[in-house]
Amino acid sequence: MNIHLVVVAAFATYAKGDVITDSATITAILASENHRNVVRVTVLAQQGA
Repeated sequence: MNIHLVVVAAFATYAKGDVITDSATITAILASENHRNVVRVTVLAQQGA
């Protein structure tokens, strides 16, 4: 199971709907004021892929 961010309000170079998957970027965004512009989503690993 992985945590990703989905942008709900544009900021910096991110547009609404962008998915952020890099763990270092996720940590930085959640520690900044931009945490208000994203939602966390859980992505389950595909089995048998």
